Amino acid sequence: MKGILKNLHRYVLWAIVSVVFWAWIISRVTDAPASRKLVFYADLPALDRQALSQALEQDLPSSIRFVEAHAFTDEMFSPGNVSLGDLFIVSGQQAETYLVSFSPIPGDAFPGETFYAAEGRLYGVCVFDQAAGIRVGTRYCAYEPGEVYYLFFSEKSLHLGDWNGSADDAALQAARTFLTLP
Repeated sequence: MKGILKNLHRYVLWAIVSVVFWAWIISRVTDAPASRKLVFYADLPALDRQALSQALEQDLPSSIRFVEAHAFTDEMFSPGNVSLGDLFIVSGQQAETYLVSFSPIPGDAFPGETFYAAEGRLYGVCVFDQAAGIRVGTRYCAYEPGEVYYLFFSEKSLHLGDWNGSADDAALQAARTFLTLP
């Protein structure tokens, strides 16, 4: 028993290293490359990640394995991961901060929608504006009352189709699905 207590720190260190190693292996096996998944980030107080992912996965091309939904706070310690997203929900107040990472939207892509415009171009589709009666995806997203939120597309997305020469337009399909969510 004394031998075990004397070497307890080694056993604990071995257990920690083992857990971290196997977690890394499992995440590598179950994750998909960027070309096979769609990543959705939302700068919101709360987000039902699993339900939103399932709702967005219904009408995607077969080349997409799954949708990952994240809140910005999930990436607090690795903010570089946010730049790997395809779709973003950001408030109108914060949009200017991220605008360099967002792709402009052709005006005919979402007819009849309200847009975020800057520099003479359209960038985001309005998804929540309490005063205007726009409430998209409130079952999945907890918006701040009084704020206006927009859905943006990453300029680096691999899923914008003709907008940037991507192989598929899964981000556009997911955005259209999101805009129909209650």
